[in-house]
Amino acid sequence: MATTLKPRSSDYLPLQDIEKTAAKIEVLHIEDTGNSDIESSRSSSGQDNVEAAQTPQEEIKYNLQGTSNDQALPTSSTTSSDESQPTLHETSTIEVAKTSLDSGDQPKIDILPKRILSTNGSVTTTKSPTTFTLINDSTSNTEASISLDYALAVGGTPIFHISSSSSSSEEITLQITYSETLHELSHPTGDGPFFLFSNAMDTYRTVTQIIKPSEKPQLVKARFSQRSQRYQTIKLLTPDSEISFSGVGFNRIGRPSRNEEMGSFSCSDPLLNKIWAMGKRTVDMCTVEAGETEPAWDVLSDNSGTRVYGQHWAPCRFGTRDWKDHVVKFQVKIERGGASWGVRMVVNGLIFCIDAEKRKLKAFEGVSCEVEGVFPSVLKGEWDLGEERLDEWVEVETRAQGECVEVRIDGRVVAEVRGVDIHPLLGGAENNCGSVAFGGPEGWVAVYRDLTVVDLNGRELYRNGLLLADKERTFVDFAVGTNELACTIDGAKRDRATFGGDLHVMGRSIAYSTGNFDAVKGSIQLLTSHQTKDGYLGNLCPIQAPMHEDDLEEPPTYAFYSMTYALLLIVAIKDYWMHTGNTEIVHKLWPRLQRMLEFAESFVNEDGLVAAPPPLALTFFPLVGPVFGLSTQINLAFYDALRSMEKLSSVDEEKDKYRARADCLKADIVRVLWDADSGVLRLGDQSEVTGIAQDVNSYGISLGVSPRHDQDLANLQQTSSELPPAFTGLGPQFDDLSLCSPYSTGFAIEACFARGDAGAALNLIRRVWGVMADEINSNFSGCHWEAMNMDGKPYHNTTSLVHGWSTSPVYLLPIHLAGLRPTEAGWRRWEAWPLYAGLSHVQATVSTLRGRIEIEWTFDEGNGTGNVTCTSPLESCGTVIAP
Repeated sequence: MATTLKPRSSDYLPLQDIEKTAAKIEVLHIEDTGNSDIESSRSSSGQDNVEAAQTPQEEIKYNLQGTSNDQALPTSSTTSSDESQPTLHETSTIEVAKTSLDSGDQPKIDILPKRILSTNGSVTTTKSPTTFTLINDSTSNTEASISLDYALAVGGTPIFHISSSSSSSEEITLQITYSETLHELSHPTGDGPFFLFSNAMDTYRTVTQIIKPSEKPQLVKARFSQRSQRYQTIKLLTPDSEISFSGVGFNRIGRPSRNEEMGSFSCSDPLLNKIWAMGKRTVDMCTVEAGETEPAWDVLSDNSGTRVYGQHWAPCRFGTRDWKDHVVKFQVKIERGGASWGVRMVVNGLIFCIDAEKRKLKAFEGVSCEVEGVFPSVLKGEWDLGEERLDEWVEVETRAQGECVEVRIDGRVVAEVRGVDIHPLLGGAENNCGSVAFGGPEGWVAVYRDLTVVDLNGRELYRNGLLLADKERTFVDFAVGTNELACTIDGAKRDRATFGGDLHVMGRSIAYSTGNFDAVKGSIQLLTSHQTKDGYLGNLCPIQAPMHEDDLEEPPTYAFYSMTYALLLIVAIKDYWMHTGNTEIVHKLWPRLQRMLEFAESFVNEDGLVAAPPPLALTFFPLVGPVFGLSTQINLAFYDALRSMEKLSSVDEEKDKYRARADCLKADIVRVLWDADSGVLRLGDQSEVTGIAQDVNSYGISLGVSPRHDQDLANLQQTSSELPPAFTGLGPQFDDLSLCSPYSTGFAIEACFARGDAGAALNLIRRVWGVMADEINSNFSGCHWEAMNMDGKPYHNTTSLVHGWSTSPVYLLPIHLAGLRPTEAGWRRWEAWPLYAGLSHVQATVSTLRGRIEIEWTFDEGNGTGNVTCTSPLESCGTVIAP
């Protein structure tokens, strides 16, 4: 239907007043619409030694919707005359190939590079970026290499089709480097490594690949996935060697893209359309289907043990809270490089590394054996192993007692570390408390068996033979198997863990784009299953971790980041319910949600506000540490959770209780933490009165907690700099970060819309996300970035350029420019009440369980009129109001 619309006043009416001012529109049948994603093009060069900024010679076309390229592989210029079946290798030559190709089949690679970025040394290239030869002679010090550009961030299992290879050595070693940014491509470790939370992709971004020389074609498949990169460098390390490639790229993992499904948005501003499409692509890359993740360890079929590759040190889920003084024993056989394990581990701990080649044992305190990086470890000791046998099974015993940790190999004391005082990065457990973990440096491979952990009195704490009979529980206990549930993840690369705070953003982004509610539900189930006895809800979890279903045992401490994220999880559950109408999960989780609110109440002080201890008070940006004293963000999230519980409840008495508590909390927040002179809601009671934490100040406005102030829009937009800073006037700890955060800017955009100023909101979107949408930028990923510095560059070397928590425009644009939102759970009732933003056209669709809803607005600013066309399923009732 179409109607002429008259402008409304600039005041934005609350939802409860809508039906008093608007007429009902009867629903129509669903009509499919074209998709609003945009096709972009970028140029490239196939010349040797070209730089990214040089004049392009060949146009590259790609679509922000997908990452695939299904064209046939080009014919190699160095094909072997032997047409026999190619050989398939895994990254580890120890691993037996799992599949094979039929004779004569041309191997298919899903995602191919778009251009050759540069070459070094002796490299023969063709017009195709997938066909080239690397040559090292026996005397040159230059190692042949080629760098490839995929034009935007892509991910999958690395695939290399080698047409022929030769060497005077028995093995050819390749070094492959991956990076989302061009700058980090030249770093020795690429844009990694990633040690914090999970084994859901390759920990390392510079990896070695061993090839057997052969005149026959070989299809080489990496052992671990690389889930997001734009750039790739392949370097030949072995002298007097030659290797020819006829195909390079990535194969998708587990599922087709959902990028073309469910929701759409378009308007008369091409930049906003592009930003929305990039956000939708980000959402798709930051969701994982059940069973998508490959196991990180191999339980060997000959029943000899479990092969552990050099990867993130995976802690056992038992003992993270209460293993203090204990003894760890296991047997290990080194297959390549060395063996590594950790004690008193959760995220960080005390890590030991046996280097078989150097015959040394080293100890590190931290998250890894790396002494550089965002979270550098500290070398605690180094010991020669002398004549200790390392080429067969050896027994290792690690005794942790107080501040001393002792290591024995085959009964002989080889190392002792004193002065150990490990403070866990997450979870709030006591110092020197944690579990056992296994992992290692890149390229190391070792087989483990017969793991036992006992206390100093010999009482057994944990036992696992690490044999075939133990396979399922090994994968579960160390979170190294597949993911049993579909989940959202923070970023396509690096952590690949699910967070309550990220879900607060991504759940809404999914609702207006891909519609992958299975991932939202799975994240909710996984996180809420991890609840402590005193009520603290899990809010961070590796996606390979199991549901915690033992109510008698406390959940592992790795499942807890901050109270803010736990409270935002309740808000995310409310949002999920509004979009799906899934009352079953609400009823099931209701007691857990109530206990979480009771947990928050246990920290309320004499001012009526939550005063959580530092381990519960981390900000969204962990590098600044916790907020000491009162955290305003926690109290705002508590207020939001109370209002969400009011919405979720079907009992009037409960609704009244939560509403009354929220009203009291709101008054106390304003009385204690809001500054009437500046109009700023402070970061906490110990922070500067006029200092602005962008997320906190904005969240207070969008929730309706902060009173109106004439400085609101100025504080939200922060136009004194090209990009809005996340922290201003809060002292060196915060200001020196020079951080622009799309996550916290999302709160500011929502606050601008809440104040009725769509122009200010769009200004923030264009300023922050416009940088990411610039295809000339060598950091362009086709997705939304995690964080930037104030120059508009990725914040640090491991910053994610495909990050779900930065996708707020995906839902904010259709909600506020098209006005489309549910007012009853499951879209049984909905409204379309937009803010006018100077656009001539706005269109949005959302697919609900009841069917597809589409709204299209056209505006004639000169005449002050407009038209609206709406389609909706019969089972829902919509209210449309002119802006």
